[in-house]
Amino acid sequence: MKSTTTLLASFLLLCSIKTIQAQTIETARIAGRVTQTGDKPVEFATITLLKAKDSSLVKGAIADINGKYEFEQVKQGKYLIAAAYVGMTKAFSKPFEIRGSAPVNIETLSLGTDAKNLKEVNVTAKKPFIEQRADKTVVNVENSIIGSGGTAMEVLEKSPGVSIDKDDNINLKNKSGVIIMIDGKPTNMSSQDVAQLLKSMPSSNIEQIELITNPSAKYDAAGNAGIINIKLKKNKTVGSNGNVSIFGAYGLTPKWGGSLNLNHRNEKFNLFGSYNYNHRENEQHLGLYRTGTTNGQYNVFDQQNVRNRKSDYHGVKVGMDYFLNKNNTIGVMVDAGFRDQSEPANSITLIGGKETIDSTLKTHTFNKGNWRRWAYNVNYRAILDTTGRELNVDLDYARNTDKQGNSIYSTIWDALGKNYMHGDTSRNNQPNTIDIKTVKADYVHPLPHQAKFEAGVKLSFVKTDNDVRFDSLRSGNWVYDKNRSNHFIYKENVNAAYINFQKQFKKVNVQLGLRAEQSNVEGNSITINRVTDTSYFNLFPSVFVSYDAAKNHQLGISYSRRLQRPDYEDLNPFEIYLDRYTIVAGNPYLKPSYSNNIELTHTFKHFLTTSVGYTHTKNKITQIVEADKDVNTGDTLTLRYKYLNVAKSDIVNLNISFPVTITKWWSSFTYLSAYYNKYQTIVDNQSVSVSGGGFMGRTQQTFTLPAGIAAEVSVFYLSPQIADEGLFRMKPMSAVDLGVSKQILHKKGNIKLNVSDVFNVQRFRGSFENAGRYTGVTSKWESRQVRLTFNYRFGNTSIKAARTRKTGLEDEQNRVKNGN
Repeated sequence: MKSTTTLLASFLLLCSIKTIQAQTIETARIAGRVTQTGDKPVEFATITLLKAKDSSLVKGAIADINGKYEFEQVKQGKYLIAAAYVGMTKAFSKPFEIRGSAPVNIETLSLGTDAKNLKEVNVTAKKPFIEQRADKTVVNVENSIIGSGGTAMEVLEKSPGVSIDKDDNINLKNKSGVIIMIDGKPTNMSSQDVAQLLKSMPSSNIEQIELITNPSAKYDAAGNAGIINIKLKKNKTVGSNGNVSIFGAYGLTPKWGGSLNLNHRNEKFNLFGSYNYNHRENEQHLGLYRTGTTNGQYNVFDQQNVRNRKSDYHGVKVGMDYFLNKNNTIGVMVDAGFRDQSEPANSITLIGGKETIDSTLKTHTFNKGNWRRWAYNVNYRAILDTTGRELNVDLDYARNTDKQGNSIYSTIWDALGKNYMHGDTSRNNQPNTIDIKTVKADYVHPLPHQAKFEAGVKLSFVKTDNDVRFDSLRSGNWVYDKNRSNHFIYKENVNAAYINFQKQFKKVNVQLGLRAEQSNVEGNSITINRVTDTSYFNLFPSVFVSYDAAKNHQLGISYSRRLQRPDYEDLNPFEIYLDRYTIVAGNPYLKPSYSNNIELTHTFKHFLTTSVGYTHTKNKITQIVEADKDVNTGDTLTLRYKYLNVAKSDIVNLNISFPVTITKWWSSFTYLSAYYNKYQTIVDNQSVSVSGGGFMGRTQQTFTLPAGIAAEVSVFYLSPQIADEGLFRMKPMSAVDLGVSKQILHKKGNIKLNVSDVFNVQRFRGSFENAGRYTGVTSKWESRQVRLTFNYRFGNTSIKAARTRKTGLEDEQNRVKNGN
């Protein structure tokens, strides 16, 4: 007891001494901000506090993502501040003096480009795999070992908050309707066809993936779940340089490919080009089990399908920037993609009652197609004065052509699958052309006192031409099937304008935006002589507020209204028969869906980020399964997959992400998300209400080992939940990925070996119940693959920031199919 009392007394004495010292020595807090041209913050700039007398170092600090910095408990004296960043000239504050405890606010320091020093600097710092920024999450793909040698789709699936469902729909924070952009311009394809494009794109071409859950008004209003921007690698050097990458992989089938990037830059020109090739073979096993009652009779359909897809993709991009002078640049770019693919599939469907099999349906399909895309961009950028006023103008034209041919051969056998009963053979051709023209202008005007005004306009014109012809084999002759064939032409014109205002107060950053879009739409089904003509006008406000509540706490709130337009092909009323009992149908009466999104965020010490979000969607576009009733027999054995406007949906989500440096050689990033979904709609004239919760998590561990060796381990888990696309109840999914890499050839080369889904357990399992019918789906693909990748950089490695551009094909290209 005595020792305890002595210890307590000593502790109180020590505290008293510290308090007296604090009272006798006054200190102050110093704060400021670092920017560059256009009042843009310089993220992670190096800040040093120097003595004014001899410039000796007192303290050092790093600016945050908003360019802000601070020094605590600075003693009385005369000082000055120095700010520096790689590739920029240093900036110094005026000398100032601290006389008491009053806080000192330093005038904003502006850094400029240092052309001389740029040629002398080699950057060797490595960015983390995941970066949490104020308005987005950034995935640095080129630093991932596990993602190496794979596809863009496989890397995207490993990104925090991203999940892929059974139909390759991409969801962000468990919400569908994501806009996929590549280098600032959307792909303009349906979610399934975007998936096919990303599966063709090698991950070695990707530098970063940006996840933007609540975009501002300067982005197109489309995308209920936000935007995913995939930034391809760019050469950022003066002189000539490039990089080459090759890979090989094997799961159940082989895959291989490579890419080449070249760049040449001088004072007047920047010439760049890239080429990538990807050969992929994929085997997929699909199971469909459904039950129901027709005319009082219980029916069972048990289908097993095996698909073997083989594709060859070639991508080419060439362009030039011409620097008229230091403030004016004009550029041209051509981006082309070509894919040829074939896909044979075989399925066996057992048909019967509860305990007996009545017949067996055997179906063989063969799909062969080629997809071509040419996109052209002309860009003009002008820096209007030294205050940072800037004008960007883009003219874009893109043409997508897709020629698909499909043959279906179905036969029905007896219960034992031995004796032939009868057959059905058909074929179809589906040529599709989509032309997109856009004009876009964006203006940035910095204002005094850390404020900024932005405005812009955009005009887009889209025309799609789908001419689907079905033929059936009758008595040895091909006969035109007018019931299945259809010629559909769709035209769309969207006129948009936006304004955006941003203001930085002492501790509060406010951004207000408003976007207006006026749409004119016409759908013409020539075959059935049906024309739908609609026009609509909408306003889309957005609000973002961030608040530095304390030294280690930042709070934020954001709100935006957005819409999702139907994919062009989903408006086409034609029907595609996968087999005689399964139909995929279009819906010309689809309307846009509208969502209101609100999100609260909290960041602790710039590393632990927590967010709570709520989304309410009206007229949500969702694929449902309904019975197709035969007008003659009343038979409802055939199922139709069709997109409808769900009455409404509500989603609440909680997200937590945090990077942790455990030791000098061990770091990690963990993302956790929990959510609750509720959907209400009408299927087969019956009200359907589906709700449920779930969670997902991913953690990635990175190990830096001696001799230039690094290793990664990634673990992913997705709990049972309600899928946002299709109202399916999903069963859990999980996977473990491993990877190792080694630097070679004087650190200019790198070899990476990785294994995805080590235990081969990743698969989709889900079910849907309505009106006495049950539908169960299982899907297993080549999730376990072994990949070996080699990368090599050559040429001049001096740092020079490359000019980036955001073309005008922002919303339109996301709604184009590319022949999946």
